[in-house]
Amino acid sequence: MLICKEYKSASYAPRTYHNASQGVTLAIAVDFTTAGEKLTHKAANGKIMQINWGTDYVVAARALYSMLKKHDCHVVNVAGNGIYTLQKHGVTQAQANQYVYNILKLVNEHWPITQVVSGGQTGMDIAGLVAGVALGIESIGTWPKGYKMRFEDGKDVDNTEEWVHNYIVTQVAELEK
Repeated sequence: MLICKEYKSASYAPRTYHNASQGVTLAIAVDFTTAGEKLTHKAANGKIMQINWGTDYVVAARALYSMLKKHDCHVVNVAGNGIYTLQKHGVTQAQANQYVYNILKLVNEHWPITQVVSGGQTGMDIAGLVAGVALGIESIGTWPKGYKMRFEDGKDVDNTEEWVHNYIVTQVAELEK
């Protein structure tokens, strides 16, 4: 099940704190020095597993599993670089979706994930929602007011709930399961 929510603020920061307060944050990035990654690290308050893009997904899954078990948690907040950062390093949305799906699928087989939450941004946030929906896990995306998203050109674009829902569901069908 996919639930798309619009946060009361159009700013990214309050929505980041909202998501990071839920469960363990899985942050996947090619660049952990971006403002978004620094904020996510701070907002997660120690309950964060940072994974460098390209790390073998089995290694990444083991690390996430250990973190979830340590905190006796079954909720994963998926965060990380947006597509505007990932694409500079040759990473597509489809590749991000598949990578996160592979990680969450493996973890879920050994430590059931009851909910995936995400900030709904392009890149790793969307990949978390795509993976969660594909795995039949309740998946809740919380976007800044206006269902704001930032695409490859780095510009913020407002959308509708229906548009973001369809954007995610369309990508679920493209996964290799």
